[in-house]
Amino acid sequence: MSSDLALFLAACHAARPYENWPERIADAMRRLIAEAPQLAHELRSDIAASDTKGIAVYAQGPELTIYAVEGTGGLRSAPHDHATTAVVGLIEGSEGYRTWRRDGAHVAEGPRVRVSAGQVAVMGEETVHSMWCEPGESGLSLHAYGNSHFDVVERRQWDPHTLREEPFDVGRQRAWIRELTKAARADA
Repeated sequence: MSSDLALFLAACHAARPYENWPERIADAMRRLIAEAPQLAHELRSDIAASDTKGIAVYAQGPELTIYAVEGTGGLRSAPHDHATTAVVGLIEGSEGYRTWRRDGAHVAEGPRVRVSAGQVAVMGEETVHSMWCEPGESGLSLHAYGNSHFDVVERRQWDPHTLREEPFDVGRQRAWIRELTKAARADA
């Protein structure tokens, strides 16, 4: 691990006890993106070497999860939340997010948000969103969450066909990602 990435991780751990931890982590992420010329290469190497299916996990604990992922053209996910604030920085390319507003046991579409290389987005704890990469675009991103992201029982997801709320299930979410992405690519 490069010293730049190690310093970033240390800054994230140091920021977490503070109430304004999302802003502190976003600032550290902006500095990392701006000052680490080999970051994209390092993250891609870590993703390729990872056993976690295309995600390089750098921290995973009750107070902080940090990982890198590369989204590919046509990527779609079902609406979901994170049960915490999320900080997402784009290292290369761009990613889109469709936001959703809660409507009882369902969600209704909201606006799309685009995050491009060099930008950092902070999504609040109540944010419901879905990934939306256009065919032909990709994004290499770094994510930080204020919880044990992959294991949080409070997380929710919404069926992309009925938009009905249900408990988050990583297997079901991955199946929807495969289904929705395949359909988006076929439409392109």
